[in-house]
Amino acid sequence: MHKTPPTFQDPGLADDGYRVFQRVFLRALLGAAGSVSGLFVLADLMGINHLGETQLLGTVVYCLANVVMLSLTWRRALYVPLAAILVLASFAIYTLALVSVPGDELRIVWYFLGIGGSYILLGRWVGLAFTVASIGVILALNPGLPIPYSRLSVVTITLALVSCSIISLAVTAYAQGVYRQLLEANRHLRSLSLVDPLTGLPNRRLLDDRLRQTLAEGGRHPQQTFGALMFLDLDHFKEVNDTLGHQGGDALLIEIGHRLRAQVRDSDTVARLGGDEFVILLPLFAPDRDAALQGAQTVAGKLLEAVGQPYTVDGHVVARTPSIGLTLFPEPGDTAAAVLQRADAAMYQAKADGRRCLRVSKGGADRAPLQTGADLAGA
Repeated sequence: MHKTPPTFQDPGLADDGYRVFQRVFLRALLGAAGSVSGLFVLADLMGINHLGETQLLGTVVYCLANVVMLSLTWRRALYVPLAAILVLASFAIYTLALVSVPGDELRIVWYFLGIGGSYILLGRWVGLAFTVASIGVILALNPGLPIPYSRLSVVTITLALVSCSIISLAVTAYAQGVYRQLLEANRHLRSLSLVDPLTGLPNRRLLDDRLRQTLAEGGRHPQQTFGALMFLDLDHFKEVNDTLGHQGGDALLIEIGHRLRAQVRDSDTVARLGGDEFVILLPLFAPDRDAALQGAQTVAGKLLEAVGQPYTVDGHVVARTPSIGLTLFPEPGDTAAAVLQRADAAMYQAKADGRRCLRVSKGGADRAPLQTGADLAGA
């Protein structure tokens, strides 16, 4: 079995939004590192700041490497290797400066910048590793430096590096926590925009999206893939609100949503458009159109029976029946709006025929619905 290779990134940080931030940060670091190293090279060539032959060569290579890596950051799959190369190359150039530029007492500061960058780019474990490696290199190389740091300076540098690491870890963890909260809030808001807040069913927006998907699938396989759309409206629902209040009406709508969902497959969609209007979308795979229509009518009959059973709302027994309009699609030139319009027209025909029944549209947005269908007790 194929296994995904491990990466340096912390678990839970593979979200696209956070990775976008990391890629932007990587580009900023590469640009800054390339620019700063280029300025060091320029200063050496102008005689302003002498790096030494070894350090100059290393800085030139480092500058060019940053430029090349910056040009590759637009390839998303290369993020982790590029970030790892940057961290390792930075550590190497900092260590080279520590050994080759003894006159620069502040060269140790570069390790502090590397710690913060490694935490952000590759997570806490790489940040901790960078911290430990920095302290280890300084302790190991300091005695052999042309101008070694004093024992007190080494202690101060070590404590400062540890403090920098702790602060970087805390700030990064806090930033990741804030990001996750924002991500969750965004997901919640998106969910609210797609779901009816009362029943928890898909709303008009999500229904339109799924209807378009079903239409597209039917267009690709017109001889085998069909869709059925049912427009269901409760008969005399206003009387429930008048007698039991809106709270009782809401309770009834919630129960109707449960009954509708119980009668269809997980792949089907039961949506509430508002008020007492529900829409049921059935993707159908059938050998021909007649078989698809027969399957849809069978489901519609179950819905008529299930929704028409009595309800108990706030201690009151309530009996309400549905009227259902059904249309099959795709028709030539069909759109989501046209399919909904046909099903809606068929539902109004069911209302006109006495309610508590199913009416099936002939098909075609400009045709009247065909007065055939399944009745529970006759229209």
